[in-house]
Amino acid sequence: MNARRLLVLVLGLSSGLGVWLQPRDAAAQSWPQHPVKLIVPWGAGGITDALGRFLAQPLGERLGQQVVVDNRGGAGGTLGSAIGAAAPADGYTLLVASIESYGTTHAERRRLPYDPERAYAPVALVARGANVVVVHPSVKAANFREFIELARAKPGALRYCSAGVGGNAHVTMEMLQRRTGIQMIHVPYKSGGAAIADIVSGEIEMCIIGTSAVAARVKGGQLRALAIASASRVSLMPDVPAIGEFGLGDVVLAPVYGVVAPVGTPPEIVARLARDVVAVNRSPEFRARMAEIGMEPLEPITGADFGRFMIEESRRWREVAAQSGLVEQ
Repeated sequence: MNARRLLVLVLGLSSGLGVWLQPRDAAAQSWPQHPVKLIVPWGAGGITDALGRFLAQPLGERLGQQVVVDNRGGAGGTLGSAIGAAAPADGYTLLVASIESYGTTHAERRRLPYDPERAYAPVALVARGANVVVVHPSVKAANFREFIELARAKPGALRYCSAGVGGNAHVTMEMLQRRTGIQMIHVPYKSGGAAIADIVSGEIEMCIIGTSAVAARVKGGQLRALAIASASRVSLMPDVPAIGEFGLGDVVLAPVYGVVAPVGTPPEIVARLARDVVAVNRSPEFRARMAEIGMEPLEPITGADFGRFMIEESRRWREVAAQSGLVEQ
């Protein structure tokens, strides 16, 4: 080999080695270069939508790019969750995930269009919410006990709404029916806003929905709040008793929310996102807005720890639901 060919070979090898030895966080350093999409797997107007919008603005400010909320409601949260799972793993698509996203939905996991335990790169846990049992004022029940007695006296005559089949409200209500011996007809909606419109108009007698979504309606007398679907009371409706006070706290499926990215997203980008989501979560402004919608900001856990938490929670509630006869194991 002559000297000229040897020089070309050495230069080529050193050039390739230089590319290979580039810092692993190069992707994170140049990201993001355009707006980031945040999928909310529920329709506009609900509590998850509010959380997504409250999170999007300060997160975008930290990233230096706009974070755009994309509502993809349907199928108890799994439609938007599937879209998030199938998105390119480039850091430009995120998902507001709940335990519905991780597989607590009505359908068995094998029937979902994605594997809920392997589809995501977990970023950070954000908040826990609370639902409330509300009825139209025409319902002749002044409190939760009276409503249960009324429903027992009229099996199959009363209807309840939720924001989707397999969601936390649906699962909670189905288990509540089995525990109390009542029978009601489930009317699912694609969004909390649509459900609220029908119960306010009197089309539906009862609904389980996010506290903030109906707080103004309750205060204005358009709806009557009977019980918080939680083990304890919440600050947004301190005078409303919790289901736990009636010995039914074990059937409550509290909505828990976090941010995830499609599996395969560069770990440097996931780590950057985790730092920024945690910073937003800990800010007084964000926590005040969470309190306004009846949510409790949680001390954030990130990465694999967050992923394990969501998987354990969803498995636990699938087991509870299966034992109640709601879904097959």
